[in-house]
Amino acid sequence: MTLSPSLTFLGTGDSKGVPRFWCDCPVCQEARTGGVNRRGRTATLLRVPRPGGGEGTALLDAGPDTHAALARLPGPLVPDVVLITHAHNDHILGLGDLLDYVRYAGGRLRIYAPPEVVPALADRFSYAFRAQAPVQPMPDAGVPVGDVTLRLFRVPHGANGHSHAVRLDAPDWRAAVITDAIDVPQDTAQEWLVGLDLLALGTSFEDEGDVPHSGRSVYDVREALALPWARSARQVILTHLSHGVDVRRTHLLPPGWSFAHDGVQLPLAGPARV
Repeated sequence: MTLSPSLTFLGTGDSKGVPRFWCDCPVCQEARTGGVNRRGRTATLLRVPRPGGGEGTALLDAGPDTHAALARLPGPLVPDVVLITHAHNDHILGLGDLLDYVRYAGGRLRIYAPPEVVPALADRFSYAFRAQAPVQPMPDAGVPVGDVTLRLFRVPHGANGHSHAVRLDAPDWRAAVITDAIDVPQDTAQEWLVGLDLLALGTSFEDEGDVPHSGRSVYDVREALALPWARSARQVILTHLSHGVDVRRTHLLPPGWSFAHDGVQLPLAGPARV
């Protein structure tokens, strides 16, 4: 069987996940019944065919629910590469399980992060860094997985400083995963985000227009729909969703746009479907 490149959204929630354990809003109540709004924290899995045969894989971020998400896959999977975009809990706490695989199971795993993020990971997981540094600075040229080159680029994270997004380049398609960003500068968007085949974009709420901009850190759906660089993508999937987004409200989105939900797999070549 010929493998096709794809992205699987293992975790599509914001930093608190859905349902919030303290909340009885309609979205959280639907999530408690096992509905489509139940979502763990951020983790995305790239799967691509290797030119010589077999499959190459990369895990983009490792939120606290990564262990459960990987355990739900039909068979064992250890990613070839792990990329960490920034050192917030909802993107790194699953890294402990991956480091345990390296430290206690004797596994081999290539883990990369932006150079300025590596010290924060060493501080959080100091036990794993004693013998050697299991997390390496991401090379400027990126890292290959199959015939795909993965690169990180810096983006504003509003009140939370900055984060990084992932650019994926293959011979016949281009994609980006940008979960934690707001107010991306035009020059950054022009270099990294225009004319993509697939854009995965974080939008934590439908509309945060009543929240002071100085206190925000992620786009909302309303803002995403107005972004020229997002509209230029062939396919857009909105992720990093709080309980302020009900993914059943698909009428909010134009053709070619969709809400992510945990477990959804999108092809990276040919027509994308949810």
